[in-house]
Amino acid sequence: MVNSLYALAFASSLLAGASAAPSPAVAFDPWSYQKKFVTCNAEERAANKSTPIKLKLAYLDINPTAKKTLVMAHGWPSMWTTYRHQIAEFGKDYRLIIPEHRGFGDSQHPKSLDNSNTMGDFVNDIICMMDDAKVSQAPCIGNDFGAQVCWEAGRARPDRFNGVFNVGIPYVSAGIGFTPNSGLAKLNKFFGYQVYLSDHPYLAAVELDDSPRWAIRSCAQVADSQLPADFLTKTDTFLGPWRQYVESHQIERIPFSGIMTQEVEDYMVESYKKQGFYNTFNGYQMGNRKRTYDHEVAQGNYTLSVPTFALYPTRDPVSNWEDFAKQVKAASFLKNHYNTTIATAHWPHEEKPEEFNRILRQWLGNVTYTA
Repeated sequence: MVNSLYALAFASSLLAGASAAPSPAVAFDPWSYQKKFVTCNAEERAANKSTPIKLKLAYLDINPTAKKTLVMAHGWPSMWTTYRHQIAEFGKDYRLIIPEHRGFGDSQHPKSLDNSNTMGDFVNDIICMMDDAKVSQAPCIGNDFGAQVCWEAGRARPDRFNGVFNVGIPYVSAGIGFTPNSGLAKLNKFFGYQVYLSDHPYLAAVELDDSPRWAIRSCAQVADSQLPADFLTKTDTFLGPWRQYVESHQIERIPFSGIMTQEVEDYMVESYKKQGFYNTFNGYQMGNRKRTYDHEVAQGNYTLSVPTFALYPTRDPVSNWEDFAKQVKAASFLKNHYNTTIATAHWPHEEKPEEFNRILRQWLGNVTYTA
């Protein structure tokens, strides 16, 4: 069910924030948070052979004595720090489990980039963390790549994930068929970067490892940022458009948007230096995407029965996600669904955290905890 009246419920409470400038970056010390580690079962897949392996994965466990838990899944090129404003807001009332996805920061990864990292694998990683924390169920909150993980979590394991709240990326059911990365780029030229990360991961890794701060800053922009017109459209470079922009504007580096503090950016740079970017491309690989699709088709379950919510940024340079959701008929597969929009670029929980937090807190009233 899609409730188009949901936005009206927010009209009075969000009217002032709808046209407000982005919130200034607030102090947050990521180094003060201690990660937990858990060893999880995984699979190494190569040449039609699957071998059981173990992965040591990192996650944040905040306010562990709270009765109710939220899981927060980050995107790319991002880290757990993307939820710093939600840590401040919800960490007082909820327990927060925030994974550091396999291949990111301190979390290990399989050797095979292309075949061993399906959406189901990411979901199983989170369940392993929840088991380690002795958490039986929680809604999954995701943005960007993390939103895809949360959609799969709600679809495949409604017994563990009692709700899904996602930013931007709509639910794309296997019931509408499979589209390769090249096909996605034809539908929307700003998906071209996904072809690059999938078809040329070694080249992309060399490019981004050489400039991790540029890689992070290129995407960490706000609605009023001026971006190169062809950013994200190239299938042979990621930072090329930004290099041309910097040169033509006679500046030294990509402009700092202020969406985060310098301290948070420094932390992210150091985190990406630990393993490099190569294994963070796992979610874009064709082998993983096709395996995810085949698994969903084999299960034959295309719908989500748990409460779901989609928050669509209206000034995202990547896509008009609200229109994209209509194209893929996302709502027809979601039984208890609400959606609304927010006037930000790709990271509303960072750009307008107060407005985002109000929307999330109100939606959480629809989630029932049974354990």
